[in-house]
Amino acid sequence: MRSLKLIIINALTLIIGLGLMSGSVSQRNAEAARFETIPSLQVNRLGNFRGQYLTVLYAVGSRPFISTDSSQITISQVKEARTVYISDDAMTLPAVQVEKEGFRPSYNIIVFVVSPQSNYSWVNADGSVPQGMSLTSNHMSSLINAINRTDVDGFVSAQGEAATLQVNLVK
Repeated sequence: MRSLKLIIINALTLIIGLGLMSGSVSQRNAEAARFETIPSLQVNRLGNFRGQYLTVLYAVGSRPFISTDSSQITISQVKEARTVYISDDAMTLPAVQVEKEGFRPSYNIIVFVVSPQSNYSWVNADGSVPQGMSLTSNHMSSLINAINRTDVDGFVSAQGEAATLQVNLVK
């Protein structure tokens, strides 16, 4: 009798465990947690850059501890990139979904690059190209600026994901 109970308990544990591992119990919630939404951005003060291109990189990167120069950013991975033609003083970019990867951050920095050509690609100071970035011959930039994830998180907690984050590219 005791061994029959043990067999039944083991069989039920196995069935439930396999169901959870396959995701059949909660497939929808597991999918939703794999992506993180970054709210839409309105980039302001672009008037002097009309006719150029704004490339926005949603990335994992770092800045030097002492330096505040945005050109010293080192990007290890570009999660998403958007390029728009600058035709006005303010440009709005739609919300973006960025995939999460285990315990790594989905992104921690958003880099804004104004370039005279549309096919801009980031190259770090050491000459390396971030993972997820296509290498092109265009590394020219008229302006580079960035905001941190903490700025975005603070905005989302105060205004919600549906609101548009205002970013002044030129101080």
